Amino acid sequence: MTISRRLFCASALPMAASLGATPLMAQSDALGGFPNRTVRIVVPFPAGGNSDIISRAIANRLTQTWGHPVLVDNKPGADTVIATSEVARAAPDGYTILSNISLIVQNTFTKKLPFDTFKELKPLIAATETPMFFVASQTGDFQPKNLAQFLQRAKQKPGTTSFGSFGNGSTGHLLLLALRRNASVDITHVPFKGNSDVIIQLLNGQVSSSFLPYSAIAAHLGSGRMRILAATGLTRPSFAPETPTFEELGISGFSASQWNGFFISARTPPAIQAKLVRDFDAAIKSKDVASKLESLGLTPVGGTSDNLQKMLTRDTELIRTAIESGQFRAE
Repeated sequence: MTISRRLFCASALPMAASLGATPLMAQSDALGGFPNRTVRIVVPFPAGGNSDIISRAIANRLTQTWGHPVLVDNKPGADTVIATSEVARAAPDGYTILSNISLIVQNTFTKKLPFDTFKELKPLIAATETPMFFVASQTGDFQPKNLAQFLQRAKQKPGTTSFGSFGNGSTGHLLLLALRRNASVDITHVPFKGNSDVIIQLLNGQVSSSFLPYSAIAAHLGSGRMRILAATGLTRPSFAPETPTFEELGISGFSASQWNGFFISARTPPAIQAKLVRDFDAAIKSKDVASKLESLGLTPVGGTSDNLQKMLTRDTELIRTAIESGQFRAE
């Protein structure tokens, strides 16, 4: 499948209307009392991770709003493909919702999928966004105190610095490719099965660096065994104001972030999609949920489906550039 065919854009949510009825009546008829039974949020990761915590916080709020249970169903495996496939094939009635991260984009380029992701699924709403932090190990003979020192070592001694990531095609891997390209450095990529594995190797000094979300590294920063060198984004993170951005340090092309968003079957009736967007937005921005997300170093997003679509488009451009530059090969 060519890159151009893999690109996508979300269509606008159409307004529900009915000839001869008022807009309120038409909307009520189109909703059919939705929801009037249990709604399921499918999470492609084990319980306890950020995606799970985010989904459960929002599910609890929606349970209160709707008066019907909203259950979180953890379906880990195959780099989120198992859970994504289940939602793509679910009845398009709004009762089965997917929580996912940027792997939903990356998998369209790196895997042979049993479904057409953005033909069968539609972005619903972005829940959170957070910068990615470039961290360096402080264990071993090389302990860089800033990004300049790290890049100088990578240039002077090619192959002596390494980078651990969640896996081939992950956001961290794609950011590494951008760093190699934009800073003209040679850094060895070492893929792992998850962020926890990367952190263990960073703390032990087995890999030199990684791009990780703040929630994954916060508990380890006080140990002195890893250090933040820079953050993605255009402005310094409000919860880590001492951390410079790549842009500040003169390296462009690092606006990408880690996000978590919700998706629904593309065939779901527009009125139900619109209600889900409104109610999820209210849940995400509610005081208790927003406080919970912020405590994890995450920024609540919400808003319309367009916010999530912009993130998808940005991630698509990141991996498209890596492929076209010859740094990454799609299957």
